[in-house]
Amino acid sequence: MTSLQHLSADVFGLSPVARKALAAGRAFGPIPVATRITDVPRPDEFLGVDERNVLIDHIDRGLEGAGIGLPPAARDGLEALREEGTACVVTGQQPGFLSSPLYSLYKALQACRAAKELSEAWGAPVVPVFWNHADDHDVAEVHHAWQLNRNLDLQKVALAGLSSGRTPLGDLPIDAGAQRLDAVRAQLRGIVEEHAAADDALDLFLPRDGETLVRAMTRAFTELCGVHGLIVCEPQWIRPMLSSELGRIVSSPAGEATLADALRRGEDDLRALGLEPAIPVGDEEAETHAALVYRIDRPEGGGLPERIAVRAGGEGFRVDGEPGSCTPAELGSLVVGATDDWSAGALVRPLVQDAVFPTCAYVGGLGELGYHAQLGPARDAVGQPRTPFLPRVSITLVDADTRYALGRVDSDVETVLRAMGRFGAEDDDALADPPVVDALRAVGVDAAEKMLEHRAELAELEPALAVTLKKTADHVQQSIGKVIDKALRVHKNRAGKGARQVRRVNGTLVPRDQPQERVLGPFQFVARYGAAFVDALWSEMPAVSTEHLVLHLEDGDEAEGR
Repeated sequence: MTSLQHLSADVFGLSPVARKALAAGRAFGPIPVATRITDVPRPDEFLGVDERNVLIDHIDRGLEGAGIGLPPAARDGLEALREEGTACVVTGQQPGFLSSPLYSLYKALQACRAAKELSEAWGAPVVPVFWNHADDHDVAEVHHAWQLNRNLDLQKVALAGLSSGRTPLGDLPIDAGAQRLDAVRAQLRGIVEEHAAADDALDLFLPRDGETLVRAMTRAFTELCGVHGLIVCEPQWIRPMLSSELGRIVSSPAGEATLADALRRGEDDLRALGLEPAIPVGDEEAETHAALVYRIDRPEGGGLPERIAVRAGGEGFRVDGEPGSCTPAELGSLVVGATDDWSAGALVRPLVQDAVFPTCAYVGGLGELGYHAQLGPARDAVGQPRTPFLPRVSITLVDADTRYALGRVDSDVETVLRAMGRFGAEDDDALADPPVVDALRAVGVDAAEKMLEHRAELAELEPALAVTLKKTADHVQQSIGKVIDKALRVHKNRAGKGARQVRRVNGTLVPRDQPQERVLGPFQFVARYGAAFVDALWSEMPAVSTEHLVLHLEDGDEAEGR
């Protein structure tokens, strides 16, 4: 069983672009932002049957070569893409170790939900496609995953022997010996071994010898989401089509302006709204000078390939580290002449995706919205529609242990989320005496002093009474002292347990002072709940949501630390 809680979209704060775009919705000038599924119009057909068949045949061969079979729902969707009128909901993310972070899975399932609802509304197939960003090369960003261990500490589990470089992730195979996969498996198992589905989760998410992180994610997401129709696509499978479209786009086919000029117009449109572009094209003197295209250099005699950035400059484009420049037409000719050796940068990738797939909507995070909003004039220049943007669903997962901890610290999810990892930090010393203790000490001292003020008067009546009064005053202080001692013991016990529960809610809900979905991955949740975890997500996943959702997971386990 699950239950859903709705919080404001700004629980973690919103960028100016996101705030304005969500408020305007489909009327947002740079790009229509869908805040309801009915905001997505059925697209015009632009791919012919022949183009569709080539696309599907390439994906089929890629799946066959990868040894990945599609569940019936995904197979039916792939075949439906051969027919004119079948559209796609596209999403994507760079692959991470153990398919981290969580929001990658959220994107995949949301694309499935949106495709299902659009298909029902239009009476025609709509297919969810997950673009596995195999061309990205930031290995240091994705070669590890964070796990919450039994001590409630975040533990970084990483693949050994991988470091930052320029090699595309799709060209970087995992070696069982060099990356110490057996040791990594043992480390992960030690974290989740108490859960029934631990071994199944390890088999599903852990890369296999010879696999890339890309392939491991394709395999895992196909198994987890293929039943809902998801097709995971690796760009290498369709490289000839991608490079053909990339060459056309960088050649400035409209003849009126270069791609860089169109992108700069998009930046100007944003600035006219008082907003700053996320990835400015810049110029050769700018500190931020976006890579629009990458050339993939393959060393003679073997070795790992490297991506070299191509940026706007000179006659049109400049290659990093090389003198001179080339015109847009020259770059376009180079790209189509060596289709395996080029890929699009982040700004250009959406243009290439939508030229190859019949996209009706794109599911992306609010960070992605920042640069998708720059692409309006560029889309116009290359003859593409301004594809509606579906904001990615944002979710925080709350299990039984965390709910128990929230009760112990007398707080709620929203308060902890808004504190961004600083919940409870205002208590500099959790074991400091509570105010009531100081008040009782003062009462004891004051009562003894007031009693002893009458000591002389009693001595006049009977000297022995003065002695008795002194003993009584001491007894009052001692009795109050015993109450204080008991209060301190209770306070220290509670403070110690409270500190543990504060660690739990911070470490689980806002690990590393960031939203949970950006740090934790699906591995631990699948290990704990098995397939029921994805079922729970699917049952509550909306096609569109501009709120932050809190999904309460239910199980029968005894909550830890009670």
